[in-house]
Amino acid sequence: MRVFLKMALASLGFAILASCSLFGPAVTELLTDEPQMALYASMFNLSQSRYKVNVVYDKNTAETLINSRKKPGLVIGKFIKNSQSHSIYQALDQLFSELIINQSAFYPKLLELGSTDGRQLLLPIAFNLPMIIFDKSMEEKIPDNFVLDISLMEKLGAEFNKQNKNAFTAMGFGPHWSADFIYSILELLDAGFREGSPLKWNNVALDNSLSYLRNWSENSNVSTAKEEEFQFKYLYLPVYKSVVEKRIAFAYMSSSAFFTLAEEHRSALSYRWLSKDMKIPVEEGIVFAGICRKGKGRQAAEAFLTWFYSEESHRLILEDARSYRSMESFFGVAGGFSALKSVNEKLFPVYYPSLLGKLPPAQYLKMPNALPSRWADMKSSIILPFLLDATSSNPPKNLNTTLEDRIQLWQKKNSVD
Repeated sequence: MRVFLKMALASLGFAILASCSLFGPAVTELLTDEPQMALYASMFNLSQSRYKVNVVYDKNTAETLINSRKKPGLVIGKFIKNSQSHSIYQALDQLFSELIINQSAFYPKLLELGSTDGRQLLLPIAFNLPMIIFDKSMEEKIPDNFVLDISLMEKLGAEFNKQNKNAFTAMGFGPHWSADFIYSILELLDAGFREGSPLKWNNVALDNSLSYLRNWSENSNVSTAKEEEFQFKYLYLPVYKSVVEKRIAFAYMSSSAFFTLAEEHRSALSYRWLSKDMKIPVEEGIVFAGICRKGKGRQAAEAFLTWFYSEESHRLILEDARSYRSMESFFGVAGGFSALKSVNEKLFPVYYPSLLGKLPPAQYLKMPNALPSRWADMKSSIILPFLLDATSSNPPKNLNTTLEDRIQLWQKKNSVD
């Protein structure tokens, strides 16, 4: 009798465990550097009871993914595509072949960035574009409704200048005011940085791009020293306010920054996408999603991506952001434009009316290169300060050697192999 009772209890225990396994939600862990993903995961979890996504936020997601022995089931973040991470990801091609996710819904060039050796390892989530803002009174001088070519920007900026004796009282635009602007120009002029050991670039294109910018400053504004003098004297306000006050003609902003301005500020401004020869450089911080081969909860991860990549889910996300006023802190979906063309074309103008008639065609987009996982630190610590030095009135004699030396010093300080 006792033996039978023990067997019965053991069987009951096994049945309970089996029941939990069969009927409990399948769970996956999402590692991300995008705070909004916690909200999206919560929406997904509430939308059904079969799967659950637990979110772990890490601002250094790209590095953590590579260095951590335990891999998450799902990863969403910036700079997660590089040579060190390729072996981590599970190919996602079956999501297309099984018609779970519509391949044609994506911007083709964005989707291609997530492919390695013919396999789709990552799916794009969101991206941003560089923009030039200006007072609405300048609209008639810029005929193209989408872009402002850098040649026209230089010309109109010079025409805007006003001087009193030897000092500028108004200045159209100074390239030296913004290191991020300089970086975008390098992307447009094919000097873009890319993953190497740890970094590569086109030496000739780098020299030519920086020379072009120094000439811009000299031809339009006398010198970078004059730009710096004007910046110190007048540009202590946010740049959009200096535009509204007509102190400057143009200012450089990211779409993620512009569309989080209060509507009262944006209403006085107009904008175009920064371009050269009808090409707009997509900012390098594209948000991607990937499923890890050794992570747990693959089915839950696939279910979340299936839910996320639908127009209806994007509509719910945008509506939720408007209802709770999170649009004042974060732009769009995951901090940028959606990687789904139809969402940008149909939904974004509803929630961001100033986008109506301004969304650029897909063929205008110029994609960035793959970059190291530590790119965010490298860019702020090395690249942007170097670009300001290289476009100053007294630049280093050998630009490429100077940059190489600074990278080596950074590697030593940060113990990078």
